[in-house]
Amino acid sequence: MIVLGAPPAGRETVVHTRDFVRPQWQAGELMLVATPYRAAGIAPCEVPDPTPCRAGQH
Repeated sequence: MIVLGAPPAGRETVVHTRDFVRPQWQAGELMLVATPYRAAGIAPCEVPDPTPCRAGQH
């Protein structure tokens, strides 16, 4: 697991999946890129329902 903006995750680190996880192959290993989540734990960087860059524009 890669944690951006926080210390590495440990065995006790709570992972909030938000019912969406998309790990990636990196250097022959399956990795999940995560960031700190609210007050405690981490969550995947990707969100389940991202807003398109040009949302609302025609």
